[in-house]
Amino acid sequence: MEDFPYFFYDPILFPPHAGAMNREREGTLRPYSATNPDLLVKSAKTSQSLMLDVKKVMDTLATSKPFSNRLMTAAQASKKSVVIDMIRQIGIKNEPDITYNPDGIRFDFYPKAGEENCHIIVSLKWRDV
Repeated sequence: MEDFPYFFYDPILFPPHAGAMNREREGTLRPYSATNPDLLVKSAKTSQSLMLDVKKVMDTLATSKPFSNRLMTAAQASKKSVVIDMIRQIGIKNEPDITYNPDGIRFDFYPKAGEENCHIIVSLKWRDV
């Protein structure tokens, strides 16, 4: 420790940050605005209905190997309309946007128009890279 030079802090060479000086002068940080949980509650309620649709799709994929096989086959053959029809037939209220590639499939669940306060993305792999 003795070999290191001693560093003297010189406030003229290294002045404190201007923001730090303002906070010291004011004494407190800027206060937060008042909270209103209405939109958060509405978003949570909307996401609950989306979660029901997500659960239906995931349950179908997890429990029906023939359905999953047909879905993968249609996706890999670039038959998007078949993939969409298969997902519709599950009986969901909110149809997801579906994208896929050779590694997996992605479902983007959005609520109906006018309730664009949340969305749920589910991405599933079907091939190890």
